[in-house]
Amino acid sequence: MNLMTWSDHFVSGIDPVDAQHRALIDMINTAAPHLASGGDDARQQVGPLLDKLINYAATHFKFEESLMQQVHVAPDYFAQHCRTHEIFVEEVLQMRQQYESGGNLSGNELLHFLTSWLTFHILSEDKRMARQVLAIQTGSTPDLAYAELDAPEGAPQAVYTAALVDLFSLLTERNRTLTLANEQVRHAKQALEAVNSLLEARVEERTHALAAANAELQGERQTLVETIGRLEQTQGQLLQSEKMAAVGQLAAGVAHEINNPIGFVSSNLGSLSTYVSHMFELISAYEQSSPGLPPAQRTAIEEVRKRLEIDYLREDVPALLTESKEGLARVKRIVNDLRDFSHVDADHWAPADINQALESSLNVASNELKYKAEVVKQLAPLPPIACIVSQLSQVFLNLLVNAAHAIQTQGKITLRTGTGADKTVWIEVSDTGCGMSEDIQKRIFEPFYTTKPVGKGTGLGLSISWEIVKRHHGTIEVQSTPGQGSTFRITLPQEQSE
Repeated sequence: MNLMTWSDHFVSGIDPVDAQHRALIDMINTAAPHLASGGDDARQQVGPLLDKLINYAATHFKFEESLMQQVHVAPDYFAQHCRTHEIFVEEVLQMRQQYESGGNLSGNELLHFLTSWLTFHILSEDKRMARQVLAIQTGSTPDLAYAELDAPEGAPQAVYTAALVDLFSLLTERNRTLTLANEQVRHAKQALEAVNSLLEARVEERTHALAAANAELQGERQTLVETIGRLEQTQGQLLQSEKMAAVGQLAAGVAHEINNPIGFVSSNLGSLSTYVSHMFELISAYEQSSPGLPPAQRTAIEEVRKRLEIDYLREDVPALLTESKEGLARVKRIVNDLRDFSHVDADHWAPADINQALESSLNVASNELKYKAEVVKQLAPLPPIACIVSQLSQVFLNLLVNAAHAIQTQGKITLRTGTGADKTVWIEVSDTGCGMSEDIQKRIFEPFYTTKPVGKGTGLGLSISWEIVKRHHGTIEVQSTPGQGSTFRITLPQEQSE
């Protein structure tokens, strides 16, 4: 439904003017539904409509003023009519400024202004102009045509026109009042925004100060926590070092005491092997001379030979002596490895064979491993590296024992070594045990962290291992999958800086 409908009352008799009036009414009717809806849609339509009105006024008013100048309408009327044009342009420009400054200009207010002004201007001013122009074009003089405007009109038309003039004046004054009020509201809003901004700035400043103080406290707390952690870690390492020193002293004494009986037992086994060999030589000589003996003696000797199972002893005794020698050699090797591993005087830097250190640790841990895992060794030739070999042996022993504990029933432990391209050596200890979750992997190097039952572990083994590897300027890493096993990889430089 249209807001305004073109009717014969609007016809002025001048076709270009009527066409422009119809275009203006169509423009208003097109925008009216959006302007009357309110909200963001109405506000978005106000600006474009004001721009169209400014362009329309420039074209339409210029045409009317040019038309009046061509027929030389009375100067007084020309000035009056032009003044109505100026008032309209001033009102539209003022509303445009109010809109741009964020003032409260509603779509309904704009519609009320346009309908009142349009009705007043067309029915009053433009029809008065058209009467003069048409009269002059048909032979009347400008003064006469202007004078005839004062002729009495029909009472209804005069009342209607006067009412429209009053309405237009009322709306114009109301619009000025609203504009002033909006301007005051805008200034008050700006002042309020300035106060809010100042308040927000103060709140933000206080918030930053509080955050800075809180951050400082958090930093101090974190420093304190780290200090306590380092103290606890140092205390644990000292306890472990004291325990290892005590074990080393005990192992050194035990090794010394065991080496003495091992020495004479080994010597006695060598002598016994020689004596047994001589005895079997004598028996062989008797056997060779037995055919010359009387039958009764030969029969008695054969019965004794069978009863004593000389043939079996000739095969079994050398094997027993050989196995005894091998077992004794292994005991001696284990004692030497234990002494080398725990020696309290070995805390110095020196070139060492990592493969040999790994073998020594493997021998020390053999009791933990032999019932749990098959040990596979894939050891590549390694150059000697500068290290404290007793400390690295402690790391290897920790990894081997942990690998054995990770295997529930029976599994496999694989030892690998190799060299890197950047003058490093690496050692891997892999197992087919229970594996670890990602959360456990993140914490296994923390002091006192253990997954073992209470009383079964201190939680210091891997922490101390990490510290030892770090002291050697190396790295220790772990890769593990739950249910599939774990692999610890140690990387060490071949040479140490000063």
